[in-house]
Amino acid sequence: MKLKIKLVIVALMLVCILAVFQSAMAEEEQKKDKATKIEEIIVTGTKIEKKIENLTDSVTVITADEIEKNNFTDFTEILRFTPGVEFKQAGGPGQFNYPKLRGFGQGHFLVVIDGVKVNEAMSGGVSNLLGHIDPQIIEKIEILRGPQAAIYGSNTTAGVIAITTKKGTKKLKMKVGGEAGSLEWRKGYASVSGSADKLSYSLYSGYTDSGGVHKYEDFKDSTSHLNLGYNFSDSVNANGSFMYTHSEFNYAYLKESYATDSPSTPWYALQVPDPNRLSESDYYNGNIKIEHKITDKLKQTLTLGYYKHKKKGLNKDDGYLGSVVAPVDNFTYDYATYYNQGDIVPVYDNGDGKSYYYQNENYLADYNFIWDQELGKSASNTLLLGVEYQKQKGEKWGKYGETRDILNNYSCYLNDQILMLNENLVLSFGIRNDHHEEFGNHVTGKAGISYTFQSTGTTIYTNYGTSFKAPTFSNLYDPKYGDPNIDPEEGKTYEVGLRQSLLQNRLNLECTYWYTKLDDVIAFIYGINPDPTLSGLYGNRDEATSEGVEATLSFMLTDSLTFSGNYTYTDSKSEKDGETFRTVQIARNKFNLDLFYDIDKFHFNIHGYYSGPRLRWKGDKEMDSYFRTDLAARADVAEHWSVYGRVENIFDVNIEEGLGYEQPGVYAVAGLEWKF
Repeated sequence: MKLKIKLVIVALMLVCILAVFQSAMAEEEQKKDKATKIEEIIVTGTKIEKKIENLTDSVTVITADEIEKNNFTDFTEILRFTPGVEFKQAGGPGQFNYPKLRGFGQGHFLVVIDGVKVNEAMSGGVSNLLGHIDPQIIEKIEILRGPQAAIYGSNTTAGVIAITTKKGTKKLKMKVGGEAGSLEWRKGYASVSGSADKLSYSLYSGYTDSGGVHKYEDFKDSTSHLNLGYNFSDSVNANGSFMYTHSEFNYAYLKESYATDSPSTPWYALQVPDPNRLSESDYYNGNIKIEHKITDKLKQTLTLGYYKHKKKGLNKDDGYLGSVVAPVDNFTYDYATYYNQGDIVPVYDNGDGKSYYYQNENYLADYNFIWDQELGKSASNTLLLGVEYQKQKGEKWGKYGETRDILNNYSCYLNDQILMLNENLVLSFGIRNDHHEEFGNHVTGKAGISYTFQSTGTTIYTNYGTSFKAPTFSNLYDPKYGDPNIDPEEGKTYEVGLRQSLLQNRLNLECTYWYTKLDDVIAFIYGINPDPTLSGLYGNRDEATSEGVEATLSFMLTDSLTFSGNYTYTDSKSEKDGETFRTVQIARNKFNLDLFYDIDKFHFNIHGYYSGPRLRWKGDKEMDSYFRTDLAARADVAEHWSVYGRVENIFDVNIEEGLGYEQPGVYAVAGLEWKF
């Protein structure tokens, strides 16, 4: 049966490709002399609005139109398409996800939603949020790679992922849709947007209910989003947004070898279905932004934001769960009974029915004063002065003990962009001081320069920036393992890149090299806890480095057919006691390939994703590489009606991202949508 499905998919793909090329070649003959007009892309995550071609560092922008045409059902899949980003995905839809950027994990890059920082005080990361954001509410995603501490402060060594949700529209727009697919995926959604006089509005609600890879696994997600805008006058306007998401998933019991993989202690991992192993989250994100245009050259903004994540975990004791075959001799689950390879081993639940809770809250006030000024006939300057206050509250209670604390951070910053020689020469500079209640003042900065040779369509750019990562509440205040004397991590990054446009802007290339070094890396260090009954303590340890190359290509073969791709090489290492180790769960090589056909009523995409070998969390065993092929198509079949579908991993290749976690295999979703 699977073979028949594969043959049908391959045949369909070949037919589409032949049809696309036949149409494309005919179109090319008619329009071969026509120059391509590049749509202007404005980056706003930098807090100063900048044209993407004027940036002195590496940025990727993903729009709502791109998200819709690829029919993404999972936010993590959108990011996976981009350079420098990769994931360890554990299981099916909505399950655990562990994002990485430029060789660094959570806590080393910042996630911002509508101007509000959502990294959490307890962990420094964003938990499983990226797997629970509904793609339908996204207007734009900007991935600012490299240190952004001069703008945003802590947690930005690898970069910033800035997410903008949808706003009101000038004309009334309504949308209702439904999806069904693999693993019993079901989703329904509806939205309305428009404006009335000085008021604009956007409202969305969606609900997802899905099964998982194993029996009892499931994923449920309900998302509501509201955005309101109001123009008080030609010079004053306000915009506010609110997002609420409730997500929960049940997952299988994983038993994995903790011993170092060796002939005497070979690695093994087994999953057993568990009816009551639950993770439940509630996410709240809200902001109000007030903008006052003082003159044509002067503007001020005030952003007030709030983010909250409450997480609950519960593992009940369900007794006997099933049985597995012993993978090795001397195998044991409970260190009481041992089995030989091939023996049938009963598996019992390790749950105790005790719940645990984590709650994180962020409060933000960010004031910006922006001054645009002309510097002669061919130069201009944009100056940003900012003052920011952030309060973070973090707490845990239940099974893993209690910790509660509050920290305040006060910041002031300056960023400047100078455009000279008709915008061919760009100079950028930024500096920021953060006053952290625990460790005092911390100054970071960044400087960059780019130059465009108009005669060849070539832009070269380089930048240097410093960064830091503040200790988390767990690092500082955990009653067993925390140390209030931990210092922040210190980072510095060098970056150099080249952009090239050819063939009347139909072919665009970019290549970036980066090198990042971190000192005083925060890690769990075994054997240093004053309490001999505890295994270790958080502390500062040696250094870490990451360097690599990101390359992107986009080639508009015709006005309807585009080939694009990106490649990332990452060499990420850490140093412990003078010995260097390769960073775990990071692939050295990763690339994406896309062939996209787009006409008025039909959109078709073939996508290939390669991830090279990576080490499991212990660093002793390497996972296999894989190449995954996906298809996406959308067609307008009647007035107001569209059908769409997405198939991931159409050739059912074996995917290893977290050893021991079974992946979905071929995964398909189809949908029907009505728009007005």
